[in-house]
Amino acid sequence: MTVVDQPPVHAHQDAKTVWRLRLGVGMFGISLPILLIAWNWVAGDKVVLPESMSGSYYTSARNLFVGLLCALGVFLILYRHTKRQDVCTWFAGLFAVVVAFAPTAPSPPQVEPGWVSYLHHGAAGALIFTLGLFCFIVFAHETRRISGQPSSPAGQLRSWVTGALDDFNRDSWSRLYLICGFIVTVSGLLALITGVWPASWSTGWPSLFLFEAIAVAAFGVAWIAAGWKMRADHNLGPAVPADFRDAEPGTYQAYTP
Repeated sequence: MTVVDQPPVHAHQDAKTVWRLRLGVGMFGISLPILLIAWNWVAGDKVVLPESMSGSYYTSARNLFVGLLCALGVFLILYRHTKRQDVCTWFAGLFAVVVAFAPTAPSPPQVEPGWVSYLHHGAAGALIFTLGLFCFIVFAHETRRISGQPSSPAGQLRSWVTGALDDFNRDSWSRLYLICGFIVTVSGLLALITGVWPASWSTGWPSLFLFEAIAVAAFGVAWIAAGWKMRADHNLGPAVPADFRDAEPGTYQAYTP
């Protein structure tokens, strides 16, 4: 087991900046569904709660939805911390921008080219997958002590599953990240099933919007938690609860970015 001092953030971004950025993204994820509903309600739109979050494109919250997604996408593309996080956030940001500018299919009699709708659903699915991946691999990996990595993909997968199970039982930070990743993944799959293969259990209520909102909110919780951990590791504020403290305060678990 190798424990080393926490690696510095890139020179142009100090720890406090990254902490604030993570907190901002987390608040965005949690508040986005609420803001869309509140905007439609304040504007007196006849559709206060659309069928999906993407359906906000055809409501009074259209500009808010597109603007916030673009802002999130640009932020994620420009976000820099570690190599692994840079790759993940770059793709997530790209997918967010595509979702913003390639709207979902409208309700009849309005029409959009079929390829636009396919592009939208593909980008939306990839975005949710990437958000879950961030929780599973990136944030959870920050709390893991690793002495070596297997060379084969199968060996790396077995190592990750074994480490994830160990961390779930030992480390509160990893437990929170993994739970968030699980919620994002399951909610994303339910949203996909509901949107592509609607069934009796998923119709008659805003199931798609709800599943998407849960996925985005869980992602937001993971980012807020990661910011909170960074704040504690760098002594940027009050200490975190005892259950979330590292065994050796002031240290960082070495990993391969």
